[in-house]
Amino acid sequence: MIEADLKVQGFEDMAPLSGQRAQDAMVALRESRDWVRDLSRLIPGERAEQVVALWRNIDLADHFQSGVVKPFVDALIEETTSGVTWEGSAESMEKGRLFLSNHRDIVLDPSLINVALMESGRMPTEIGIGSNLLGSEWVRDLVRLNRCFVVQRSGSPRERFHHSLRTASYIRHTIEQGNSVWLAHREGRAKDGIDVTAPALMRTLSDGCHEEVWNSMRVVPVSISYEWDPCDAMKVHELLTKQRDGQYVKQPGEDELSMWTGLVGFKGRVCLQFGPMLEWMADVESKKPERDMAKTFDMQMHAGMKIWPNQLLSAEFLGLDEILSSDDRVVHVGEDDRRIWRDRMDSVVRQLQGRGWSTEEIQRKWCEISSGPCRSLASWEGEHGHGNGASN
Repeated sequence: MIEADLKVQGFEDMAPLSGQRAQDAMVALRESRDWVRDLSRLIPGERAEQVVALWRNIDLADHFQSGVVKPFVDALIEETTSGVTWEGSAESMEKGRLFLSNHRDIVLDPSLINVALMESGRMPTEIGIGSNLLGSEWVRDLVRLNRCFVVQRSGSPRERFHHSLRTASYIRHTIEQGNSVWLAHREGRAKDGIDVTAPALMRTLSDGCHEEVWNSMRVVPVSISYEWDPCDAMKVHELLTKQRDGQYVKQPGEDELSMWTGLVGFKGRVCLQFGPMLEWMADVESKKPERDMAKTFDMQMHAGMKIWPNQLLSAEFLGLDEILSSDDRVVHVGEDDRRIWRDRMDSVVRQLQGRGWSTEEIQRKWCEISSGPCRSLASWEGEHGHGNGASN
């Protein structure tokens, strides 16, 4: 345990809890709340009792992620999805990797990746999580027991810049120790359904666009495809407000509500694609190599996306014939798919009609969000040629 503490020397304030600190936090946290009651709001009561019983029998905090968190996520998958599948080569899923993925759900994105890794006999990752989501001490202890490290989101632009440099340094340090890390490819979720990597992240992770630094992290793009977005109505309202007012101001508790909705809401089918490791491919003469790498990453990430029938139906509603006619995208759309798609859209309309939006505004924005993944993939295929998309 002393060795584990030494490995994070200099990063104690942001690193996952380890050693005696983790042991003390695990015991204190377990006794501080009625976890059967709390978890029963998310999963069936019987499964909640099983998870808490497993927790009571865990002696070492090192086993918290596999012994408590994974059984909880397994139960959550059963309750809120139609199944989760994943694909990836053995090399892509080994330890000592930086798993960089698109970002749709605050909690589930890294949790699903870790389930896939553990089910495949691999070690789970450490997880980058924004400090803005850690509103109370017990939440901070919980996520840091779950091998999360804290990414500071507060401060002036200069302070945030220094926070990002320190986060990148921590990630490189962690991977050098033989551990893996998950990180979102951008700050904040893709509210509009369009996954675009932040070039600044490419520059920061590579310590100023140094090829050898990037390659040392063994970066694996991971494409996460949710069939349905439980937070779709919330995102429609936010984007319509931005469109009308030029900005959107979050209300107190909105992040927590979004996390809750993402957890308990129905997500349908979910697919994860672990791509091949992505080496630094920017032109040495480029004036903006971080933009080149962001585009290269996006191309590989979008190539691994799964296209669902509801996305094509939303594209059809918007009149995007070029997407529907693609030869590379053979997705069967049946009458049941069309009925479920229509019911979902009508549900979002009912939720938002009393908030000042017309039916047409809600329908169009919802379809824009829903069709985002296939519009992105079609854009990449049009720019770079066909034939790289994932099979459907």
